[in-house]
Amino acid sequence: MECRDIENKLTDYLEGSLPAIEKTEVEKHLKTCANCQQELAELKSFLSVLKNDKMETPSANLKLNFDKMLALEIAKNQPKVVQLKPKPDWKSYLRVAASVLIVISAFLLGKYQSKNKSSVEKNTAQVLTLLEDNSASKRILAVNNAEEFTSKNTKIIKALINRLFFDKNTNVRLAAAEALSKFSSEELVRDALIKSLETDKNTSVQIEVISILSKIQEKRAIKPMGKMLENEETPQYVKQQIKLNLSTFL
Repeated sequence: MECRDIENKLTDYLEGSLPAIEKTEVEKHLKTCANCQQELAELKSFLSVLKNDKMETPSANLKLNFDKMLALEIAKNQPKVVQLKPKPDWKSYLRVAASVLIVISAFLLGKYQSKNKSSVEKNTAQVLTLLEDNSASKRILAVNNAEEFTSKNTKIIKALINRLFFDKNTNVRLAAAEALSKFSSEELVRDALIKSLETDKNTSVQIEVISILSKIQEKRAIKPMGKMLENEETPQYVKQQIKLNLSTFL
């Protein structure tokens, strides 16, 4: 066993924890090795000092001061945590409120338009049905109700034109002509009135149409009126009505 191996075992040897075989080898080596004997003596002296030296304990005041200093140092180095409160963003609130208002308004407007549109469609259907009724009085009632519609309702206008040309009842045709005068801004209505003047043989209808065409100053009516004046079959009172209204075109 070499000296280095012996030195590693000296501590256990002094504490008496070496196995018997190793203890014998160490003691055998120490008898012949001066260096290891000296190493053993120094180690024994060092352990003796440690054993006899008393461990000093700090006083209560020293411990208290140390704890205060430690707490102060920890507080000083500890980063402050500031709870950030969200800043009220009124612009965002207003934008959201405006968006909600627009959505609600669009919904209500759409609902109103849908309801209004539905009501117009329902009234249109009722008038169109009455215009085809077998009763002349009901057809006249439908014609009068048709005047409440606007010029955008082409279904109503075309239905009135149909009554003007093809209704067998003179009073219905007269009512249709008068109702169509409400929509005289429409070109198809003016065309229909001129055509009626050329084709309808009933003098009451002729006089009514002549009056309407003069009132709306439809100058295309001058030519068919001239033909009626030249026609020998045209009653004199109709010719007088034509002459009276032709003067308004000059």
